[in-house]
Amino acid sequence: MPVIGTTLRELSQRGDSVRRLLRPISKVEGGPAWGNRTGSGNYIIGTHDGSPPSSDFREWRFATSNSSMRAMYFECWKEYGRGRFYLFQAYLSLFQVDRLKTEREFIALHCDPDEPDNSPHSTYKKGPHLHILVADHPLPHAHIALNRGQLEAVLSSPQSISNAIGLALHMIREEILDAI
Repeated sequence: MPVIGTTLRELSQRGDSVRRLLRPISKVEGGPAWGNRTGSGNYIIGTHDGSPPSSDFREWRFATSNSSMRAMYFECWKEYGRGRFYLFQAYLSLFQVDRLKTEREFIALHCDPDEPDNSPHSTYKKGPHLHILVADHPLPHAHIALNRGQLEAVLSSPQSISNAIGLALHMIREEILDAI
């Protein structure tokens, strides 16, 4: 049984929740624009500024509160029954942008709630966790869990995972975006 499930009807209304979720780090007061993609049993919610630049949601970006950083956020929900979906991934990446508009992935906030219990590092990967991508080995590949002691509660519903991600976004805003 999937960890975090929802219906297609609820999922089709989740875009506005995602937009509100990203307000703390977005340059736009109301949060970034969002769009969805479907296909192959997946329902993707992705965020962007203006019109999406391509069909690949991993290339979509939105401006953050720090002019030298851009962000990418998406949720991938997989179908497991007629009109039922589960959260497979919720991924945020922050990109440092130089004067030439070249991006360097800086930090990532990931969540893989349906990671199999027997896979390596699943305890750290299921809930929101950080990857410090600008650091030396082993930090870029380390899964720095933010809610390990509260994992069951964090993974109990779409709202509870959103709350945990929201707290992490506030931390990212205060400790990273406001500090650069």
